[in-house]
Amino acid sequence: MKEDDGTGPPNRELYALLHLSPEASDEEIRRAYRQWAQVYHPDKYQAPHMKEIATENFQRICEAYEILSDENKRQIYDIYGMEGLNSGLELGPKLNKVEEIKEQLEKLKRMKEQQKMSALLLPKGSIVANLSLPEFLDGDGIMRGMAMASAVQSQLSKSSALSLSGNLGVEENSGAGAASAVFRHQIASDSTIEFMGSVGLGSLIGVQMTRQLSLHSTATLGIAKSFHDGSINLSNVWTRQLSDTASGNIELLLGPQSSIGVGWQKKDQNTSAAGEFGTNSFGISARYTRRFSSKSHGRIAGRIGSAALEVEVGGGRKVSDFSTVRMLYTIGIRGIFWRFELHRGGQKLLIPILLSRDLNPVLATGAFVVPTSIYFILKKFVFKPYYLKREKQKALENMERTATQIWGYDLQARNVLLPYISDVQEARKAAAKAQQLLENVANRKRNKQQETGGLVITKAIYGNHKALKKGDELRETNDELASQVLDVTLPLNFLVNDSGQLKLHDGVKKSGIMGFCDPCPGEPKQLHVEYTYHGERYEVAVDDYEELIIPQIAHRV
Repeated sequence: MKEDDGTGPPNRELYALLHLSPEASDEEIRRAYRQWAQVYHPDKYQAPHMKEIATENFQRICEAYEILSDENKRQIYDIYGMEGLNSGLELGPKLNKVEEIKEQLEKLKRMKEQQKMSALLLPKGSIVANLSLPEFLDGDGIMRGMAMASAVQSQLSKSSALSLSGNLGVEENSGAGAASAVFRHQIASDSTIEFMGSVGLGSLIGVQMTRQLSLHSTATLGIAKSFHDGSINLSNVWTRQLSDTASGNIELLLGPQSSIGVGWQKKDQNTSAAGEFGTNSFGISARYTRRFSSKSHGRIAGRIGSAALEVEVGGGRKVSDFSTVRMLYTIGIRGIFWRFELHRGGQKLLIPILLSRDLNPVLATGAFVVPTSIYFILKKFVFKPYYLKREKQKALENMERTATQIWGYDLQARNVLLPYISDVQEARKAAAKAQQLLENVANRKRNKQQETGGLVITKAIYGNHKALKKGDELRETNDELASQVLDVTLPLNFLVNDSGQLKLHDGVKKSGIMGFCDPCPGEPKQLHVEYTYHGERYEVAVDDYEELIIPQIAHRV
């Protein structure tokens, strides 16, 4: 049996085959083996070709059960995989005792916990460079000012976290800075308390407490003392979940600058919107963002009040897994602006450029039309052809690298890639055969769920995550990517339990599930599922090693 391609947790194929969690008990393993044996036992089939398919899959089930039901073999498999078992590792001098294997396994678990804790150290930062074209033309220099901010959060324990931050701003001949610290502790399952303090501009010390009042409501109460003027400020925020995708909040501030604010946010898979009203500067603001594809989005925002009147439009594009660029155009009483943004990980670079303080109609139109036209021209004739070419090249390199790992030699020529392609085709045929024997039981379960208004999988596709997207930039390659996905509707209907639920375990690669296969070795994969429950439509997509539990109200379309 082949192990995974190294892109996720190793040595989980046997668990996927029996539809088990890696933490499954001996009884759960025996129960799963009996369930699969009832489906694939060769004696159940009379037709020669069906008996042959059943025999092949029954042997796989027996092999998985033999390994996972043996404590010694299971622990070796968990650590070293099939390679460790096939090489006779259980007979070696270093790991010939169960206690020694357990010690090695615990050591690896501790290492993973340390890696997980280090991943909880979350740094964030931003740099804002304000530029002015009018001042540059007047000979005063293009830089209006600069601001920098940085923050890092560390998870001290499961219930405590410490956040340290600082900021520095310079504008013309003046500047200011501040440093702050926040200690957060979860005192109960529904309550947290925060202690905060800052020095520099706006020095203060304070404490606030957050409590979940109900399933949909949260309240936050805070008090802070300013060292600048000695004033005491009280804050109170109520947040309410209005629907599956929308929430609202009311904020009350009491102090030298008392105010009331009301806000609303809505976010789903492709759109997000927000609005707020405040009495501090007496203004209303709204923002709407629409995702056009997996890589691009558009945005429109507006602000109106005693100190602002402006409209902002623009968009952004994801240029890599961690980087996004964005350009925005703003026109209002403060003037005409461009703003360029670069987001990478938790870091941001923002460059607002003042084009004119006067609302010149010609300049305002040109500042919007010219960059927009340039972007669409470059996208069509430069960026899109480049990305398509790069995706094709990456797909070929992944195929060559995976095949090299399997056969141990370099594959450059197309005719040498043919065995690799044949191997994938054979895996697809084996998955189709496995599904053939699941069909009767899966259809019976589906019909029973339909009669009771339970969980029915209407469509399930597994494979290359790019092929599952609907972005315009991928339509030209859909024919090539179509061969890198697999219809798994039938095996998922088979896995629905009598209670009308389906669970795919965390950390287990889905290609190992009975009736699945890996249609694109070396490529990132996702599982896209559409289902109905109590007459409602639902939809969800999860990564290859991500846990899936359905039905869930968050998946409702």
